[in-house]
Amino acid sequence: MQLWPMIIDSLRHALDRKLFWVLVVITLLIAGAMLSVGFDGDRVSMLFGMIQGPADDFTPITDEGRTQLVGVVVHVIMDFFLGRVGITLMIIATAGLFPSFLEGGIVDTVLSKPIGRPRLFFYKYVAGMVFVLLQAALFAGLTFLVMGLRWGVWVPGYLLSIPLMVLLFSYVYCVSVLVAVISRSTVTAILISLGSWVVFSLVNQGPLLFKRSFAPAEYPTLHRAVQIASWIPPKTAEVIYLAARWADAGTSAELMPDAVVAAVTEADRSDLEEGRLWEEARLRGNPLVSIGTSLLFEVFILLLAMWKFTRMDF
Repeated sequence: MQLWPMIIDSLRHALDRKLFWVLVVITLLIAGAMLSVGFDGDRVSMLFGMIQGPADDFTPITDEGRTQLVGVVVHVIMDFFLGRVGITLMIIATAGLFPSFLEGGIVDTVLSKPIGRPRLFFYKYVAGMVFVLLQAALFAGLTFLVMGLRWGVWVPGYLLSIPLMVLLFSYVYCVSVLVAVISRSTVTAILISLGSWVVFSLVNQGPLLFKRSFAPAEYPTLHRAVQIASWIPPKTAEVIYLAARWADAGTSAELMPDAVVAAVTEADRSDLEEGRLWEEARLRGNPLVSIGTSLLFEVFILLLAMWKFTRMDF
């Protein structure tokens, strides 16, 4: 099977950059830190009992505490360490797959075998995503077991974050592949793909940002244009809310202590309320629409990259 050797080669390339092991270490440290936290009635212990204190309602004993615990794992730990730091490191680790493949006569050797260029391109693309699949499975699997065995919180829907993280990676990776095929430069692919990720997120949240800065009723045409534009790029900002929805983790706004909310100004409280409503809308949204429109954009980018790849001279 021609796909399997490409997967092995892609993993070997990623392992050579040591970033795979960096992510493994980060995952183990996070799982260890979560494991050190325990709950006993209305008290919480950290560092395996070295630090203890009242848990208030933040315990798996109550339904609210259970939702908050899962919310912390999804909105804070997963969103930051896997969804931001992890995806960034994985883009860096995989950005060189196509440039290295196109140089040094490697592609000539592969093309000498009975395989078409479109299929070769597709195999190479899929092989690059296996790297993130392994990392996402390790992270979600370990944290899922810690929540269940240590805290007694079993959330099967949380495991759906594995394909969601692969999906998030693919939204950015398709840009990396297109730039890599055009420029044959690893650095260029990294910079432009990470930059596009920032742009995607900003455009996704355009309607919310517009509402905070302007009165939509005064600029209806511009507001409508911002709303339409938000549906064009991949919905990278919505992936974490899909994970929260299926894990029953609530919104990130629910994690803020009441004392902090009470201390903010009236204007800031209004922004917090708008953000909460925006998150709730994301949680209630149709996942097929979000994922479907995102995949349409990804397919378009991949077809461009494939077209360029099939027309290249080697």
